[in-house]
Amino acid sequence: MSHDENTMRSKIRQFIESNMNVDDDVELQDDDNIFSKGYVSSIFAMRLLTFLENLAGISVADDDIVLPNFSTVDAMIGLINKSRAGAA
Repeated sequence: MSHDENTMRSKIRQFIESNMNVDDDVELQDDDNIFSKGYVSSIFAMRLLTFLENLAGISVADDDIVLPNFSTVDAMIGLINKSRAGAA
């Protein structure tokens, strides 16, 4: 895992944690489904999309704007990597 990826994971977790609908004592794991666990609402996905595009300097393809791509930090990193590879 690269330094860049570690930094992005940390920033994504911070963004999600600052918008969670639950108690502050929950520790978000990279494989936690943030929607099924009730940490955030599905409406938050659009804010998350904008955040990820700005963070990584990418444009997510319309076909990739599906909830599973935003459900876990791991999935979001995969989406960023896919979007970067597609832009290359």
